[in-house]
Amino acid sequence: MTIQGDSDIAAVAVLFAEPGRARVLQALADGRSLPASVLAAEAGLSPSAASAHLARLREGGLIEVERRGRHRYHRLAEDRV
Repeated sequence: MTIQGDSDIAAVAVLFAEPGRARVLQALADGRSLPASVLAAEAGLSPSAASAHLARLREGGLIEVERRGRHRYHRLAEDRV
């Protein structure tokens, strides 16, 4: 069976499946752009764990990062996420 489309469902599903990453995505679901420290607190993660999860989500194309001065703000890449 061949799956057609522009998404690799398994690759995206593994990003959602980890509870820490899911909590980060939930924190961003309301459209906010948040720094990693706030995401770590809202998701109940250590700063280093949040950073690792944010890197995976960014590499997977689910979030984007915007630099504002010294700070980096993370947000969902698309409304579809």
